[in-house]
Amino acid sequence: MRRCIVFVLSFVLCVAGQRMHAQAVPNSSPDSGSRVNSGAPAPFDPAGSDDSMNWLFPVHELNRRLPSWFRIGGEFRGRVEGQTGIGFASTNDSYLLDRLRLRIGIKPKEWLLLYAESQDSRIFFNHHIANANPYEDKWTVWQAYPQLGSSETGWIDVLAGREVLRFGDERVIGPSEWLNVGRTFNVARVDIHHPGFLVSVFASSVVPGENTDVHNALPGNNMYGVYGSFQNIVTKSDFEPYVLWRVAHSNPELSETLNRGHLNEVTIGLHWKGDLPAAFDYDTEFDGQTGSLGSSSIAAWAGYASIGKTFRKVGATPRVFLEGNYASGTKNPNGHTWNTFDQIYPSNHDKYGFDDLIGRRNLEQFRTGVEEEPTKKWKLKQQFEGFWLVTSNDNYYNAGGGIAVPAHPGASRHVGNEFDMVAEYEVNKGLNFGFGYGRLFAGQFLNQTTRGQDYGYPYAYFEYNFSKSGFHFPITPNKPN
Repeated sequence: MRRCIVFVLSFVLCVAGQRMHAQAVPNSSPDSGSRVNSGAPAPFDPAGSDDSMNWLFPVHELNRRLPSWFRIGGEFRGRVEGQTGIGFASTNDSYLLDRLRLRIGIKPKEWLLLYAESQDSRIFFNHHIANANPYEDKWTVWQAYPQLGSSETGWIDVLAGREVLRFGDERVIGPSEWLNVGRTFNVARVDIHHPGFLVSVFASSVVPGENTDVHNALPGNNMYGVYGSFQNIVTKSDFEPYVLWRVAHSNPELSETLNRGHLNEVTIGLHWKGDLPAAFDYDTEFDGQTGSLGSSSIAAWAGYASIGKTFRKVGATPRVFLEGNYASGTKNPNGHTWNTFDQIYPSNHDKYGFDDLIGRRNLEQFRTGVEEEPTKKWKLKQQFEGFWLVTSNDNYYNAGGGIAVPAHPGASRHVGNEFDMVAEYEVNKGLNFGFGYGRLFAGQFLNQTTRGQDYGYPYAYFEYNFSKSGFHFPITPNKPN
């Protein structure tokens, strides 16, 4: 019922806006809410100049008539998906997911932004999937913060409140947009920036997905960090060093602690991507972790390296890529050293398969594939990947970092192979469609430790942005920006 009211109000506002005699006020101010490599809609969306299919976007039309310091917006995503072989058994399910976000931005001064966003995520027609995170989380505060200073002008801006964090390729910190609920943080943050560089200093606590309005963070579960982004230190490249410090009490809700004790962990990392001659490109990231987990000392690391080649003179300009991934595991769980990499808070979708069955812990993976753009609006991608455990003495971890299958010492390390394909069509900055399929073929490890059923994942979705301000696409090309 609430959804119906929202859409009705949107169209009523459109009719009212058409009757306003005031001229649309051009918005010359830059996006004051953008973040490092966010690729997401701006918290304070300009009125925009895309006039295609305006009849379908009443909020967009209204924003063009509102004062330049006030914007409203939001987006709706619907997705139909199925799962076959849930838990690598004979359980199947199909259902409808939807996610509604409503946002408001007030920018009375160039140096002041007040931003708020609510999210409502739901699941329908499910039989085996639970009505809970990551599928359902009703009417929550998704983002809410004041920002002092501009992200595009000057040298510094500051914000404090609830915010989505996106850094680099989102393999360490991201909102996991493909999930119906996703991830956000309570944050205090300072950004120091100038053309060519940005350094973010922040203190944060992840907000758990639960069916309450406010979502109080877990006490003592905090992350502090410094993340830098530098352009052209190396020609045609982005160079992103960072340091993260995580502390957390032993808690069954935190897969990182595994009830082993207090976590005190430092991650030092570097993300580096860029272009090479002859239409080649590269993308790589390496992380080392030290500290303590209970009575154990931490010595873990992870890294990936990817290289791609774009064939610009071939139809659909295909880009072929090859990538290798590694995330350490613990060979001796009873020892005094903990080697299992903590994946922290990543956006894993696509990077470790479209099926979202495997996390960046105790993992060896390779993948290869091809991306095509047959037109400016169509994006296609097909990829194949293989997964192995670093050691069968450690667990097989799911995409969220929790234990999917407990350790089976002596078992095969080969988890399985996966094939994925996806197609996306962008009508304009306010509407896009997509569909795809992923299948994980069970390897010897799963045959030995589970029923060994292959897993299939078909899906189709659409996204509608009320103010035509664009999307953070769930499947993004690997090619560097």
